Amino acid sequence: MDRYDVAVIGAGPAGLMAAKHASICGARTIVLEEHRAIGYPVQCAGLLGISALEAAEIPAEGFLINPFRGAVFVSPNGHSLSFRSPRVRAWAIDRRLFDRRMAVAAADHGAEILTGAHVRAVERSRGLMLLRLYDKEIAARAVISAEGVRASIARCCGIPPPRRILSGAQVEVPFDVDDIESVEVHLGRDLAPGLFAWVIPISQDFARIGLCASESACVYLRRFLESDRIKSRICGSPVSLVVGGLPLGPPERTFGEGVLAVGDAAGQVKPTSGGGVYPGLLCGRIAGRVAAEHALNAKPLEAYEAEWRSAIGKEILIGMRVNDILRHMSDGDIDRMISRIAERPDIIRAIELHGDIDRPSRLLLRVLPLLAGDLTIVRILLRAIFP
Repeated sequence: MDRYDVAVIGAGPAGLMAAKHASICGARTIVLEEHRAIGYPVQCAGLLGISALEAAEIPAEGFLINPFRGAVFVSPNGHSLSFRSPRVRAWAIDRRLFDRRMAVAAADHGAEILTGAHVRAVERSRGLMLLRLYDKEIAARAVISAEGVRASIARCCGIPPPRRILSGAQVEVPFDVDDIESVEVHLGRDLAPGLFAWVIPISQDFARIGLCASESACVYLRRFLESDRIKSRICGSPVSLVVGGLPLGPPERTFGEGVLAVGDAAGQVKPTSGGGVYPGLLCGRIAGRVAAEHALNAKPLEAYEAEWRSAIGKEILIGMRVNDILRHMSDGDIDRMISRIAERPDIIRAIELHGDIDRPSRLLLRVLPLLAGDLTIVRILLRAIFP
């Protein structure tokens, strides 16, 4: 039986970051990835903010596709609201190449990576965690579940599921792009209940079009693609389809006996945008260090819970409240909100200067005083907060 200090289940960005930092701390670390290749299957829109690229701790080259300075928000009735920052705020990326770069970085720091390694079960025995694969067993002093939204091992070890799981779907299609440097965000309860739909240009004539909804994302996506606002701009057949679940709201506890959960497995996702890479990277760094300290020096795993919530817990909590407000806002109120903000150049300017898809609470603090002085906006928000 092979023995390690730390075993990481899942080779996504959060798991690879955890593995790298566990290795940096001196722990003998292995990453167990059930698929045969790193970065497959892709289950992400592939849009990263600048903070996420910096948090990845790898050279930002080879996987960058298209930069973004702006965004266009489209209401249910077609009202639009545009923002454009003076600097690049985000990039469309190739997630497969991004994940592989993360894997190289983890391996360079000493982590072993085993693909085609599906962990069927985990049990505790004599102070060790025994991970059962199809053809072998691996022993570790600490296990990090970076399995993704399903997280069957984490659930079996007593770590609860996230508060909500949305359904997501995305296609890449030939597309008549209006502005290659702007992401389109389409809002509406009938369009994408639970979150929103998006158009992410990856070239002047190609785009990723997707959405997240409370259920049946493929059904809603088909309707979106056939809608008047999108259908006339599609110039050919889709060339790829990405589907997956999106966890929102971390459970009350993200550790168990000998086990930590990180990334989607722990519901560490931005509720305002559905992005999980940035919080996963931040929490992965913490998880790797805490797991190594537990394995090498018998320090308690409880430290992980306090540290990651101190780092990003408040951001996720605020995001959940914003998401709840959006979910309860009627299409009519979304139309009125978009129209009203479009008449407020002071709010638009604040968003353009301070918008940050990775830390939206910072923008919220800047914009709230402006919103509070507008009775029309206050009435809309109160109706959503007290439906």
